Amino acid sequence: MLLAVAHIVVVLATETTLGATAVNQIVTIPKGFKAGVYHGIPNEDYHAGPGISKSGLWTIETQSPAHYKFSERETTKAFDFGEACHLAVLQPDLFEANVVRGPDDRRGNKWKDLAEVCAAEGKLLLTSGDYDGVLAIRDTVHADQRINSIITGGKPEIEASGYWIDPATGQICRCRPDLYRSDLAGILDVKSARSAHPDAFARAVVNYGYHAQEAHYSDGWRVLGRNVDWFAFLVFEKEPPYAFAVYELPPSIVDEGRAIMRKALDTYGECVKANHWPAYGEGVQELSFKRWAYRLTEAPGIDGEEAA
Repeated sequence: MLLAVAHIVVVLATETTLGATAVNQIVTIPKGFKAGVYHGIPNEDYHAGPGISKSGLWTIETQSPAHYKFSERETTKAFDFGEACHLAVLQPDLFEANVVRGPDDRRGNKWKDLAEVCAAEGKLLLTSGDYDGVLAIRDTVHADQRINSIITGGKPEIEASGYWIDPATGQICRCRPDLYRSDLAGILDVKSARSAHPDAFARAVVNYGYHAQEAHYSDGWRVLGRNVDWFAFLVFEKEPPYAFAVYELPPSIVDEGRAIMRKALDTYGECVKANHWPAYGEGVQELSFKRWAYRLTEAPGIDGEEAA
């Protein structure tokens, strides 16, 4: 079973570079690995398990392979809030059992003591304000009958983990859609944002690679034999009035995201094969500058034309 593999495949590395310990390991196909969709894998086990994810590929593309290999998964207040929102919106019963309403702020022994208890029990601890905000977001989203029917109707698969092998590189890929409805042949991804305005989310799509996420998830799910006819983003704001919107991306921008994932996956395969994880290039490099950088002198032209 893959669940067992997820616990044993990651071996701590001893290699260090610039004082950082490699925590994203070179992943080869573990003995007994079987591609498929698996349910019930805890979140931490999924992130520690085999395969390259969209976020890993995005790091390779937007930073470098070195940043991927030596990165550590961070837990922050924003992460806890986002995870709590996911539970409240998609799995209200689990929210009640796994999220604790704490004091008004994080200062003082009361918070510290409660945080230790929650950590030991594997629960999320939120300030009272954040907790109440999460409940308000849940109620606002579920008040929309269309969204509520997608989340609560049929037999939704919540955070199922998919694993497949990329034929071009032979590497394991993985994804974990927030919600998949086989009867509707669609994936719903939940995002929290400062602004759910269409212009703001369009920028977020490009900045955070949500177009690449859609391509990676949809293509992976199809490889695993699942039908995906649509992919939608449910985007809600984290402040009152907790406005939200549902967006689909045009095929053209998803194709751009797919190309980004392909390029990053090819790079990842080369890095694994050579066991070489470069950063920003080797040797001395000359920087190039855009036209706007030249305020007091004339920008150099290219073949008689002004620099862009």
